[in-house]
Amino acid sequence: MFNDFKTTVLLCLVLIMTTLLVVGGLGMHSLKAKNASLTHDVLQSQVSVEALLSSNDNQAERIKILERDYRVMTEINATHRKQLIDLQATHESRIVQANLIKESDDEPTKDWANALLPTDALQLLKHTDCKSGDPNQNGVCVAAARLDSAVQHP
Repeated sequence: MFNDFKTTVLLCLVLIMTTLLVVGGLGMHSLKAKNASLTHDVLQSQVSVEALLSSNDNQAERIKILERDYRVMTEINATHRKQLIDLQATHESRIVQANLIKESDDEPTKDWANALLPTDALQLLKHTDCKSGDPNQNGVCVAAARLDSAVQHP
């Protein structure tokens, strides 16, 4: 009986040890699989981080280019505004001078300034203005139309 009890205990211990080894082996295999999966996920995350950093660098470069283009456009607009103001001042000055000639105290000068241009001269001026490439949206030459109204209606 003592031998049967020893054998039974020994057999139970072997059975328990085998069960523990099998369960431990399965747990180890499961942990190795999870470790491989997590390693793969970490590598994928690193690739994603590198892609995001690269994209961020590209966006930073694009932002620098857009900022540079914005500064250039701002300078061009400022120059254009200054030129426009200068042209408007010159135009107003010339209009004032033309009106002074039209209102001159010297009668021959006043008559000359207020005289209508002959139709032939107007046609030549219209043709010249259209050749300069300054038609409005309706195809009518803008400068010629202004010239007609300024000359015929003093």
